Amino acid sequence: MNHNDLMLFKQKFRPFFEAVKTSGFCREFAAKKYRHSVQVLQIGQEIAARDETLRKEQAPFFALGEKALLFHDVGRFMEIRKMYEDNFFADHNAWFSKHYDHGEMSWQMMKNESEFNDPRILAALKHHGHMMEKFYADPEFQNITDAEIRRQTLAILLWVRDADKLANFYIQRYEDNLKKDPFFVTMSEETRRAPVSAEAYGQFAAGRVILTSTIRSYCDRLLCCLSWVYDINYRASFQICAEHGYFDMLLELLAEYNRDRTLQQEIACLVHDRLMRKTA
Repeated sequence: MNHNDLMLFKQKFRPFFEAVKTSGFCREFAAKKYRHSVQVLQIGQEIAARDETLRKEQAPFFALGEKALLFHDVGRFMEIRKMYEDNFFADHNAWFSKHYDHGEMSWQMMKNESEFNDPRILAALKHHGHMMEKFYADPEFQNITDAEIRRQTLAILLWVRDADKLANFYIQRYEDNLKKDPFFVTMSEETRRAPVSAEAYGQFAAGRVILTSTIRSYCDRLLCCLSWVYDINYRASFQICAEHGYFDMLLELLAEYNRDRTLQQEIACLVHDRLMRKTA
């Protein structure tokens, strides 16, 4: 871990953490995002050490990529402050309304830092949580004329997206499961017990990541996490998921709330089929 990068990350964190000091919930959530960012860097390093494709890259690639891994969610601190100022934290629906784009905020916070003004870093900050179509349509990516920089920009983005998802899985399995995250604790009991929506399942069955804005229930939230199986890119990432049983964990949680046993089996078959093909 680059010491100067970690010091800069702390400098970015502190003022936002202080700004929400009257809310224990917001401070805890900001601290959790700080820990998550460090975990994303560490898990990203594990992926790179194990993946045959990433091991072929050179030192400059990893220096850029590790900045992107650590700072990918720096905009979360700004988002949390905005949610605090606008009093959205108590409203479950606000979590899904996309009032703020933390990827855009990360990009805005870092684009004027001299060591970060590189598309290979900034694209990952901006688009790690977007659908890939938004990245491909971004003029900043389309205007990259150097073929090698263009390749590295995509490779780092996919690396960050994988590490981000695996870090979230790690927290869900070993620290706080999805019953403790803000999506769950702000839900009404009716929403918690609602079935998988037809819209969410339609996206999942089509092999697509479920849009956050279409989540209507806790079952949808869990299915959204399961749909990340379609958005993991490196073979080592799939292997790590399989070794830790991340998707089995999510299927077990879903089974607690999804009363449709036939649908549950269909979802499990789709997940396991994808994992088998990607880890074989």
